[in-house]
Amino acid sequence: MAVGESSLTRTYGPLLTMTLEEILASGLIQDNVFNMAKTLAWFRTGNRIKVLQGGERIRIPVLTGTNGTFKWYSGYDALNITPQIGQTTAFYTWKQAAVGIAIDGLSLRSNQGPAQINDIMTEKVRQAELSLGDGVATGLFSDGTASANKQLTGLQAAVDTTPANTSYASIDPADNSSWRNRSVASVGNAAANLVSNMRNVYNSCSRGSEGVASSPDYIVTTQTVHEALEALIAPRVRYEQNPSGGADAGIDTLKFRGAEVVWDDYAPSGTMYMLNSAHIMLFVHGKANFAMSDEGFQKPIDQDALVANILFQGNLAVNNRRKLGVLSGIS
Repeated sequence: MAVGESSLTRTYGPLLTMTLEEILASGLIQDNVFNMAKTLAWFRTGNRIKVLQGGERIRIPVLTGTNGTFKWYSGYDALNITPQIGQTTAFYTWKQAAVGIAIDGLSLRSNQGPAQINDIMTEKVRQAELSLGDGVATGLFSDGTASANKQLTGLQAAVDTTPANTSYASIDPADNSSWRNRSVASVGNAAANLVSNMRNVYNSCSRGSEGVASSPDYIVTTQTVHEALEALIAPRVRYEQNPSGGADAGIDTLKFRGAEVVWDDYAPSGTMYMLNSAHIMLFVHGKANFAMSDEGFQKPIDQDALVANILFQGNLAVNNRRKLGVLSGIS
């Protein structure tokens, strides 16, 4: 939609642009968006969101094998200097989203003055936050195929229920078994099968010699599955005080093998993800980290209104799929 210079733009554009810039600079939108869903909030804590300033794609180095040159030796024995590969690069496409903030001319002419403009902007920003939070949270749990593959490449792709079948981040797991997450499909009845399968996936994700970072530390599922798990282990359940403070201080958190277990409104039905914060992260572009479009507020040629966009550019990324797991088909 084309835009053009007008008296509406000249009169109100700079004030609206400055007001929105001040709101964005405060970090309030990022706070509110990431607090809309539990898993988004988890990424916000613990340095799990990485900011990049450029690059055509997100590049993550990935280990695909061990170093085979280890050798016991004595004296003048020849050492093994065979060149080692064992590494590749995972490539993640930038995914983009935008939400528009539009204010009609009647509202602007009826509410002149910085204070009234600020009130209008506050309400518009709140609407935008709800849309942004819903869109990003939905994308976080998606497989990335919605909107003609423009959606965030989310957990359904990163932690696949059939991990050997589908290429992910330009690496084919059919040719590289180290690029397969752990999965148990068709768990079935939760009362009979959930805990034993959780134990299996957790232990499989914990294989290796990476110390504390070797095990899942965040388990997310639906409210229904969470309540079923709580009922199963209630006699020996372990709760801990939530250490995050703030509005939710004092809320007890369910634990499994030391990993926090939560339910998220956006989690797919009958599914549970076991995540490891050392091996999964959310990348955002520094110039589109819920930032206003460069042109600020402009007037569409065919409308009596001013419009600006808030932009998001990012994607979910993984550096070791073997440390992540999924249980599906839980009933």
